[in-house]
Amino acid sequence: MKYILKYSLGCLLLATILIAMVSCSDDDASSNLTSAIYPKSVVINIPAELEQYVYTDEGLGIKVLPMVKGESVALSYTISPEDVTFKDVNWTSSDANVASVDKNNNLTAFSGDGAGYAIIQVAPDPLFAGSDIYGTLKVVVSNTLVKAQSITVSSTEDDVFAGEALQLTASILPENATYKTVKWTSSDEAVATVDNNGLVTGKETGAAATPVTITATSLDGAQVSGSKTITIKQIIEPQSVTIDQTYSVINNYLCAINEKGLSLDFTTVPADATQSLVKWESSDEAIATVSGGVVTYNQDGVFGDVTITATCPGGNSASIKLNLAAGLVRELFHNQNNYTWYNASQSGNGTSSSHVWSYGKVTVKTYKQNATNQRADFKCWSPKTWLHAGNYPIIAVRMQDAMDLYAEVTYRAITLDGSGTCGGASFSGGLNGNNNKWLHDYKCSDGTHVFIYDMTAQGWANGGKLPTNEVATFPTLQFKYADIRTLTEQITYDVHWVQTFKTIDEVKAYITSEGLTYDIIK
Repeated sequence: MKYILKYSLGCLLLATILIAMVSCSDDDASSNLTSAIYPKSVVINIPAELEQYVYTDEGLGIKVLPMVKGESVALSYTISPEDVTFKDVNWTSSDANVASVDKNNNLTAFSGDGAGYAIIQVAPDPLFAGSDIYGTLKVVVSNTLVKAQSITVSSTEDDVFAGEALQLTASILPENATYKTVKWTSSDEAVATVDNNGLVTGKETGAAATPVTITATSLDGAQVSGSKTITIKQIIEPQSVTIDQTYSVINNYLCAINEKGLSLDFTTVPADATQSLVKWESSDEAIATVSGGVVTYNQDGVFGDVTITATCPGGNSASIKLNLAAGLVRELFHNQNNYTWYNASQSGNGTSSSHVWSYGKVTVKTYKQNATNQRADFKCWSPKTWLHAGNYPIIAVRMQDAMDLYAEVTYRAITLDGSGTCGGASFSGGLNGNNNKWLHDYKCSDGTHVFIYDMTAQGWANGGKLPTNEVATFPTLQFKYADIRTLTEQITYDVHWVQTFKTIDEVKAYITSEGLTYDIIK
């Protein structure tokens, strides 16, 4: 009702003014009635000396001004267009007990209690109420000045090329420090400059690499600061590039899709050339993509040859031919950030299985299956495993056996279990039936066992043997390791690798390549 009354009175006032204008010009036949010019925007202006304290509320997308209880700031505002007919405004506060603006545009901080902030808005005079035109400022009030105690400067990179920019971030402790912004300075502006937001821009110096220190200093007078040294690298055009051929087909290296990718070793001439100027391309992105020498394999089951090419700005190039082999599984636990075989995350009777990675193995901890049995299955966590009984019929795992590790263990059940499809048919259950049905067991000189299965000699419990002429897709594949008895407490066992091979002789050669000897148990 108040809004309607104000609006009606405003319209009445405007109408009265216009009538008066018409009345005064009755005697002037050449006079024209001019339409009122309405505001299109209004912006709150903060004094220039306070801009360094202002930051942005990422959630609300508005400016934030920190203040201390008792402080006052003279605000101003700008209405556009400049020739707007009515320039009067109305100030409001979401919490006048925290902060508010008086009729003279003075913003005063009253209290930091409770929420500790108020949303200040300025809008055109109520004559234009409902226009959704307003300027906004969030005011955060502290009852007392909380000074910074430490500042940490960080960035995603430690270097930047001349002419390019790198964003630095300053983290201030304690978290409730009054001022959230800092003063940024460069130790040598001939090497790099830094703006008020921590954006560093490298300069041309002529040197291949020049260090510069960027410092963030608190604005509260405490003189607390944090620094980070950035290396400014000059852009040097590579004249030629050479790719190491270790992973090439010509060296008989085959890529395994479960490894997800590899990093190519390459060199440029000159050696300190700007590597980002080298352009990388893949001959078949359905098989693999490449960026900066890092090759990423597809995860859709597309296999075959792919050529990766690196080209310099002048046109000189180098290539490597890779092969993503259908049916090759190779999990060696050489990459802590990318391994797909580990415990099946089971739990029971108040315990749970777990694992710990270390280079070349994972150590699996069992859980309590029942009063006398422990269990910890070992599973492939890739969404799919692609097998090919014709190309890589042998599946082998090198692991410790609880029967060797613990004298009280008299039995355990190891089963290669899976569920998948091939040629439109389904296959599931244990390979060659159920428990302990491996084809061979080799005991290695370090005490580990290599349990070997052959998909051409053994069939799945449901579906039988896989076809040998096409790829099989298995969303589930695991070594069930159950009924470890008799045990009343959790134990651990190590797994060193899971791989597929073309032949049994390949398995033997691989074991020997690890510096191990072995005895054939079965």
